[in-house]
Amino acid sequence: MESRELQGRVARLHYQHGMTHQEIGDLLGLSRVKVTRLLADARRSGIVEITIHSSASPFGDLEAALVGRFGLQQVWIAPSFADEGRTTESVGMAGAECLRVLVPTSGTVAVGLSSSVAATAAHVHADPAPELGFVPLAGSWGGISRGRNPHEVALRLGSAFGARTYHLPAPILASSPETAAAFRSDPGVQETMRRAADADLLIAGVGGMEPRAGLLIDELAPAEQRQLTAAGALGDISARFFDDAGRAVSGDVDERVVGLSLEQLSAIPHRVAISFGPHKVRALETALRAGLMNMVVTDAETAAELVDPAAGNRPAENRQPRNRRSGS
Repeated sequence: MESRELQGRVARLHYQHGMTHQEIGDLLGLSRVKVTRLLADARRSGIVEITIHSSASPFGDLEAALVGRFGLQQVWIAPSFADEGRTTESVGMAGAECLRVLVPTSGTVAVGLSSSVAATAAHVHADPAPELGFVPLAGSWGGISRGRNPHEVALRLGSAFGARTYHLPAPILASSPETAAAFRSDPGVQETMRRAADADLLIAGVGGMEPRAGLLIDELAPAEQRQLTAAGALGDISARFFDDAGRAVSGDVDERVVGLSLEQLSAIPHRVAISFGPHKVRALETALRAGLMNMVVTDAETAAELVDPAAGNRPAENRQPRNRRSGS
């Protein structure tokens, strides 16, 4: 990304002085394509913030249909693109708008494992909220950081809101049920989990069971995946798998998780699923129908599938024609 100073110069010429991309390029010795990229970077970095003085949503009818079908508290829908990266950014922007609406009335926000929630953090620009707290729902993966662990996302959101953040010092999936039990008995882990359970807002992804349908499923061994499928698992919320009725799927994987149980997650008053993609439709439909999540941020194509009562029963390859990867 170019320097913030150059982004700022280009932004002022375009937004304050009304110069075209070509005129700015001629003035500063830049190509028109580079000027376009600099303006996009300026918006992404927060140098430029666009305020739209209207409550109108481009997907108002679709949002109303989703609310009506599942009895949701609120819905945010982003445009869909053939490029998965653009859809991720679009859903991230909608997620940031969701947080700007909900966070001011919250005391503690619990954060789950999700690449889509991680994408949301980059688009949050808010006034400081020092009394607010962000806390992870579960532990984290070891090894190289990918920026999508619950504690990493909580830290980024806390920084964006000028809020407090908490860490859960444990792996999200321990090597054995006994090791997980030992982590859960640690006073520091117990305190963080207590804060998460007492949260009034939850934001998390909903993962599916197919390859690339979520961050967790691809990390499990094939034998573990088969065991979960045989037990009826359709998807997960922050490593807690559920079946077609929204019930927790017990077994070795569930016993190894260090984090809130599905029952504890469901007890948080306001629960936002940030998720999209054809391989997520069945899991997301179940999570909303069973009341595991009561708000959703998604893209228009996924939303259209969700309002179709038959969508959850169709194979993923028969849904949504665009070839893009699912976000969780």
